[in-house]
Amino acid sequence: MASIEKFLLEMHPFSFVEFPYEMRDVQRRMVEDIHRVLEQRGHIIFEAPTGTGKTIAALYPAAKYAMKEGKKIIYLVRTHSQEQQVIKEARKLGIFAIALQGRNNLCPLARENEELRDGNAEELSLLCRKMKREVIEKGTPACPYYYNLLQRPEALKSYIEEVHTAEEIFLRGVEEKICPYEALKMHLKDALLVVSPYIYFLHPVIRRSLLDRMGAPLEEIILIVDEAHNFPEFARELRSIELSVTSLERMEEEAQKYGNPLAAGYPITDIGEYLKEAIYSLRKYVADEDGILPEYALEEELVRIMELNYMDIEKLAQELISYGEMVREDRARRRKLPRSYIYHTGVFLSFWKESYSYEYVKLIKWGDNPSLEVYCMDPSGLTDIVRNVHSSVHMSGTLMPEEYRDLVDLPEGSMLRKYPSPFPKENLQIFYVDDVTTRYGEVDKYVDKIAEYVDKILGIGRNTAVFFPSYTLLARVREYIKSDVLVEEREMRTSTIFHLIEKFRKHGGAIFSVFGGRFSEGLDFPGEQLEIVVIVGIPYPKPIAKIKAMERYYDAKYGRGWDYVFHYPAMMKMKQAIGRLIRSPPDRGVAIILDRRASQFKREMPMLKSENIVKDVLKFFMKEKGEEGRHREM
Repeated sequence: MASIEKFLLEMHPFSFVEFPYEMRDVQRRMVEDIHRVLEQRGHIIFEAPTGTGKTIAALYPAAKYAMKEGKKIIYLVRTHSQEQQVIKEARKLGIFAIALQGRNNLCPLARENEELRDGNAEELSLLCRKMKREVIEKGTPACPYYYNLLQRPEALKSYIEEVHTAEEIFLRGVEEKICPYEALKMHLKDALLVVSPYIYFLHPVIRRSLLDRMGAPLEEIILIVDEAHNFPEFARELRSIELSVTSLERMEEEAQKYGNPLAAGYPITDIGEYLKEAIYSLRKYVADEDGILPEYALEEELVRIMELNYMDIEKLAQELISYGEMVREDRARRRKLPRSYIYHTGVFLSFWKESYSYEYVKLIKWGDNPSLEVYCMDPSGLTDIVRNVHSSVHMSGTLMPEEYRDLVDLPEGSMLRKYPSPFPKENLQIFYVDDVTTRYGEVDKYVDKIAEYVDKILGIGRNTAVFFPSYTLLARVREYIKSDVLVEEREMRTSTIFHLIEKFRKHGGAIFSVFGGRFSEGLDFPGEQLEIVVIVGIPYPKPIAKIKAMERYYDAKYGRGWDYVFHYPAMMKMKQAIGRLIRSPPDRGVAIILDRRASQFKREMPMLKSENIVKDVLKFFMKEKGEEGRHREM
C-alpha cells in the first residue's frame, strides 16, 4: 500500500481525524505532498487557485501527523475572515483549536475606549501587565475583566473547548464579564491548533511568549502560512521604522506636560525643533516623493545644528528612551494608553544608528507630513526563523514558489508546487484593451478614456468590482461615473468595510476598491454575487526611491530586481483580484484589464485582446441559457 494511503487510513488511538468532504483530485495531491514534507521535516511552498480548498487540504494532514507525533500547529493568517475559515474547518475535523487576535480586538477595555483601541501590541501589553499586577498584588479590580477571570478561571473553559472564532469568544467573555484574551491564553497549552496573525510568530518576543504558553519548542511546531504572498512584506514592515514631523510635534507637546526635561543636556522641546530642522534641511535629497540619504546624513545635520559629536547622538537616543519609558509607566499607572513620542524618537535614533547594513535603506519622505524612514529591504532577517520549525506549509492563490523561497530564506530543497484549478477553464475569461494605460507619467492622458470603459462595463448590469492601483486614481475616475457605486475609502474602519461588503453581497451592483484592500483578498462571492472584475491599470509600485533601491538590492542578490520588485508583485495583485470570481465549479466570470501592458503577463495569465469589450463580455455571458434579455441596452 502506498505510504499516503497508509497515512490516510491509519487509526492511531489519538489520530481520529477524517477528511470532512469528498476529496478532490487536486486536494489529494496537496495532502500527499504535505504528508511527505511532514515525514521529512521539510518545507513546502505552493500556489493553488482560489476555491481549491487549500485550508482543509493543509489542516487535515497536519492535524493527523501532529496527533500521531505529538506536535502542535500554528496557522498564520492575515485577516479575520481567514481566521474564521480555519476555525470552521477545525470544527469539522473535530480538533481543539484556539484563534488569537491582538489585544486591541480581544481586550474589552480596548473595545470600550477609542484611545486604547488605537494602541499597538507593545503599548497594550505594557498597560495590561500593569493592571494585572495591581489585581494580583492588591486584590483590586484595576481590570474588572481580569479580576473576574481570577475569581472564575473556568468560566469560559467549556465554551473555548467547543472551538469558536476569536470574535465569538470575545462576545461571550463580555457577556460573562471575563477577559477573553487572558482566558484564551490560559488554554493554549491544550490546543492542537493555534490560529493567529503573522506578528505572533514573526515578532521574537511575542513568539517566545506564544510558544511558552503552548508548551512546545520551536522544533515541535508545524507552521502553516496562509496568503503567504503577504508574508515577506509584513516582515519588512516589522523591521522598519519611521519618524515624522507630526510625531516630533507631539513629542514636544508631551515634553511640556512633563516639565520639558533635558536629554543629553538639551530641553526635549529643543531636540524636537532640531530634528525637524534636520528633516527640512535633508529635503534636497528628495527627487519626487522620497529620496535616499547618504551614509551619516542625519548625523552630520545633528552635529551641525546641535554641535554634538557622534557619541553624543547615541547618548541622546538612550536618554530619550529612558525618559520615554517613565512617561509610558506614568500613563499606564493612570489607565491611559502608554504611548510616548519621546520614547519613539529615542528608539528611532537608536535604530537609525544601528542599521548600517546593506539590507536597509535610509529615506527622506516628503508630503504633508515629512518624515525619515529606515526601511528593511530583506525580510529574511525575521523569516529565516521558519527554518527551525519541524515543518512549514506556505500557500496562496498567487505565489511564485521559487521566488518566495528565496525571499524568506527557506532551504534550497524545499518542495515547490503549482496546483491546477479544479474548475472548468471556460468558466473564466480574461480580456485586456491596449488603448489605455496607467503607466507612471502617462496616466493623466487616459483618465477620461478609462472612466468611459468603466462606465460602459457597469452599464452591462452585472455585479462588478473595479480595482484601482491607488485611491487617487479611484477618486479621479469616480468623478466621471454616472452609475451609483459603493466605494472602499482610504482609512475606512474595519466594521464599515464589512458593512459595505455585506451590502454588496445582498444588493449587488458595483464596488470600487484598491489593490491590497480588504475587498481584493480572502473574500468569497459565490454564484452571481460577483461576475465581473475590472482591473484599472497594472498595479506596479510607483518607481520612487525606495522601490528603486529594492530593485537594485535584488539585482545584486539574485540578478532579477525587476521581477522581484515589479513584475511578480503586480501579477500577484491582479491574480488575487481575479480570484474573487471563481470559488466553486458553477461560478463563471469575466476579468478585464484596462492597460496595454497586460500583454506582458500572458504567460502567467492567458488572456485575449478585446476590440469591443462590451460585446465580448455579453457574448461570454450569453453562453448561459436565457441570457439574451439580461443586459441593458447600451
